[in-house]
Amino acid sequence: MRKFLFSIILLLGLIIALAACGGTTPEAAPTEAADAPAEAVDAPAEAADEVAAPEEEVAEEVAVDPNAEPTPIVNALGDCADPLTLWHGLTGTDGAVFAVMLEDFVEANPDICLNAEGYAWDTFFQKYPTAVAAGTPPDMVIFHAAEVNQMAAQGLMMPLEELMYSDGTMNKDDFNPAVVNAITYDGNTMAVPFDNHGWLLWYNRQLIEDAGLDPDNLPKNGDEFIEWAQMLTTDVNGLHPNEEGFDPDNVDVWAMEFTWPRYTIPTTLWQFGASVMNEDATTATLNSPEAIAAVQYWHDLMYKYHVAPPAVPGKMWAGDLYANNRLVFMWEGTWTGGFMKDNPDVAALTEVAFINSLAPDGHQAVKLDSHIMAVPAGVDEDGANKAKALMTYLADNGAFWATSGQVPAKLEVQQLSEVQEIKSVAMAAEQFNAIGSTDIPHEAFIEIQTAWETAVGNALANPDADIAAELEAGNAQIQAILDRP
Repeated sequence: MRKFLFSIILLLGLIIALAACGGTTPEAAPTEAADAPAEAVDAPAEAADEVAAPEEEVAEEVAVDPNAEPTPIVNALGDCADPLTLWHGLTGTDGAVFAVMLEDFVEANPDICLNAEGYAWDTFFQKYPTAVAAGTPPDMVIFHAAEVNQMAAQGLMMPLEELMYSDGTMNKDDFNPAVVNAITYDGNTMAVPFDNHGWLLWYNRQLIEDAGLDPDNLPKNGDEFIEWAQMLTTDVNGLHPNEEGFDPDNVDVWAMEFTWPRYTIPTTLWQFGASVMNEDATTATLNSPEAIAAVQYWHDLMYKYHVAPPAVPGKMWAGDLYANNRLVFMWEGTWTGGFMKDNPDVAALTEVAFINSLAPDGHQAVKLDSHIMAVPAGVDEDGANKAKALMTYLADNGAFWATSGQVPAKLEVQQLSEVQEIKSVAMAAEQFNAIGSTDIPHEAFIEIQTAWETAVGNALANPDADIAAELEAGNAQIQAILDRP
């Protein structure tokens, strides 16, 4: 019990530290139509010194109680004495889609009423382990495949082999094998995938045509991309980076943008044949020549070729650039489908494709993750059976979830005509099944993630950075984590 409580305290410390470390990454995480698909992230905002509100519009300061209980988004559905309690982090704009799915579930299962509570991810990851330790867990939770090994190692999850898989309710072959591997801990499948989400290439067809290039024949490797990027990037005087007089401090249209490191860096590392650590998670490899080359490529895009904005705090979010026709290629998430719905004029100029390879040899790879459904440790048989019914319903009805922009987790649902009609979802599903990979699972996943994000952030925020030295420092931190008993 003492070891369990220590693990809970350690996990809470890591989550709180991660929530406070926004400054360690070059850019704030993007606003997602679904939610932030990884731990404790904030929506982007312009730096305070970029746009100051007029003095008369500054609101009166209001005292905030730091100990106040966060207000969840609650969907209380049905009427009964013992509702199914669900905690999740799906609080973005696609929360409305999720709410409809919950309503439909209760209508289809009148014997089960439901109390669903949506929290910001940092709050979720504080409440979840605390509730398990106190013996008062919810009946069901939704978070991410990337965190399953850490949560399972802390004793926070109930294995689902018997509840969901051995009786044929769910078949592991129905899901992306990479996701199934990510949610497997100590030989046990710990969750049921709800969706697949991750990076997709969104690009402005009109800007490519205006540059005299073919939007149906995109660059095949990193060298070709640099050639394109120099033709696509222009300053306010219409000059390109490879032309005399180009002004890198006043760029009008950027070819590329360094978006959320948590997806961009793993994708780039894998394309270059690198990784944060080896497959069995025993050796840190962030200092490998391939990893250095991958991060150096992004550094060169920013500071050598001037075709991507420098990764410094306060820069404009990629979506804002893209919405104003100032960005050609955008690596962004599947949830960007919601952004496109809100910006139909931008959507009319936009195409989607597999993430373009930045590697010299054109090797393809992309990071994907999954919102997963799980039962916390300590849930009684009645609560587990109610959770089983809801997990089954959500997995089987993923076609409606696809309207939020996310890819349904079940492979057969991905192929339904109503899903395939959503162009970005169909493209993302094809891409994830062809070249998608998940982060390497580890019991200290969040701590490792923070270490490499910090190292990469330091490398990319400084035009004179020693890339190898910064990654070596991060590698040493990761190896120390891996070497702990």
